Amino acid sequence: MRRLSLSQQGHRTDEAGNAVSAYEWRGCEVWVRDSARTALLVFELFADEELEPEEKAFLLPRMMFADPQGAIEVGGDDAGQLLIDLVWDAYGLDISGDQSRVEESVFDWEQDADRIRASLLSAYSMTWEQAACLPYSELIGLLASLMETGVSTPFREAVSARVAKVPKITKYNKEERDAIKARKEHFALKSRKPDAVKAANDAASDTFAAAKARAKAASHG
Repeated sequence: MRRLSLSQQGHRTDEAGNAVSAYEWRGCEVWVRDSARTALLVFELFADEELEPEEKAFLLPRMMFADPQGAIEVGGDDAGQLLIDLVWDAYGLDISGDQSRVEESVFDWEQDADRIRASLLSAYSMTWEQAACLPYSELIGLLASLMETGVSTPFREAVSARVAKVPKITKYNKEERDAIKARKEHFALKSRKPDAVKAANDAASDTFAAAKARAKAASHG
């Protein structure tokens, strides 16, 4: 996923106030709807089991590009690669099928929704409605920054518990081990199955296969 720099330009908002940013692809500028709100809608699109890959492929470019047809024309015969690159840059979602970039998440947007709302408000005086309009990568940066401070927030407490290592057994640390395990169990991502990330990646890859065919056809239309 592309990280925002302090010198980066090419950012605007749409009629609803959501971020739209310019992404460079092979020397061309492509405007992507990269707000956190749009990113979550894209994630929901891939997770929707009722939609066929072809339906998702039809919706994806219309959700993510300010000018869908223009973006497809920029991609030309490589419109599929444009989708791979910009979905990754904008939303951190790999639709190429390359499992090496897939990592198990330490938080869940749905399960941790209240924690995220409360933490953004307490740490940054920012409501979720304000945060959702930011570029997705910028919001991820704000959440990551919560882990780097000593200030306790609900989000930091949950993630810290999930990534905490249970120390090896000694004669003296049973109480410490039990406390860490209890916190890990309390904050566990109950909504996720062990292969949830792989399943999401597979769904994204299926959608990409359909999107690639559709984009190629459109670029020659």
